[in-house]
Amino acid sequence: MSPKGDEIARHVAQLLGSPVHFLGPGRGMAGDMVREAYGARAPIIGVCAVGHLIRLIGPEIGEKIDEPPVLAVSADGKIAVPLLGSHRGANALARWIADMMRGTAAITSFSDTLYEFSLEDPPPGYVVATPELVKPAMAALLKGEKLRVEGPSGWLELAGYPVAADGSVPLVVSATLQETEGLLVHPKTLVAGLGCTGAAEADEVIELIETTLSEHRLAPQALAALATFDTRKAHPALLAAADHFGVPLRTFARRDLEKERGKLETPSDIVDAATGLAGICEAAALKAGRLLVPKQTSSQATCAIGQAPGPIDIAKFGKPAKI
Repeated sequence: MSPKGDEIARHVAQLLGSPVHFLGPGRGMAGDMVREAYGARAPIIGVCAVGHLIRLIGPEIGEKIDEPPVLAVSADGKIAVPLLGSHRGANALARWIADMMRGTAAITSFSDTLYEFSLEDPPPGYVVATPELVKPAMAALLKGEKLRVEGPSGWLELAGYPVAADGSVPLVVSATLQETEGLLVHPKTLVAGLGCTGAAEADEVIELIETTLSEHRLAPQALAALATFDTRKAHPALLAAADHFGVPLRTFARRDLEKERGKLETPSDIVDAATGLAGICEAAALKAGRLLVPKQTSSQATCAIGQAPGPIDIAKFGKPAKI
């Protein structure tokens, strides 16, 4: 809403890969646009004063559980203030913007002043499967109680969370579906390795992945990526499956998959004769670390599940599929 703010808005929008809307005298009705975005639950970053952004939203502010992230960024880009949706992404966005702009994230939510993140908004690579249990768990921790963690707990301890074997707040960190009395967090450690014929359809591939996960009690939220041979990088069925699960499709060259030949549980002479590889889905799954579920088949596709020891850094895993 000012020349300096315009410059910062352009920079922040470029960093986020988001659209930017310039407002002010002769530039459109800011209030209408902001309220419409808020009503659509779209994240909002205003390069303007905190009070001004609050007044623009005005009576549209609703229940906390349903609000989108809303942030105000100072006109010099040095201060990012989460206003609404702190644990729905606003705090994380503020920290990210502050880091990129070499500024400060003005985090005021109580849990985030004690810990590096709230359990309601865990770091990338973790998904809370029981969000309804976060609020009572955080309340107990703020009263001085401790977590009793089943599974990897280092990421919690590094963030400042109190963890003890006799803790009274149960938390399970696992890629499996399970009944638990406390919080269940799925780490994104799974990769679905895939192979398919040219005739494979999206519905068949999606059903095969879902069936494989379900029969082995694995959580779809724990999927970090789908993976395949790079000759299938543009296959419509695999791209559609990746979109369905909300994960990227990653590909590997022949030489990379060939390195896994000795670890395959179900090598195939037929596949070897056709591709020069003893197996595709298992080899792709093994790129995660270990083979958790060996090859499962449908008429036109194969699927295997690999697991990494910790959340997978997608930026370093395979190559992005090209459409």
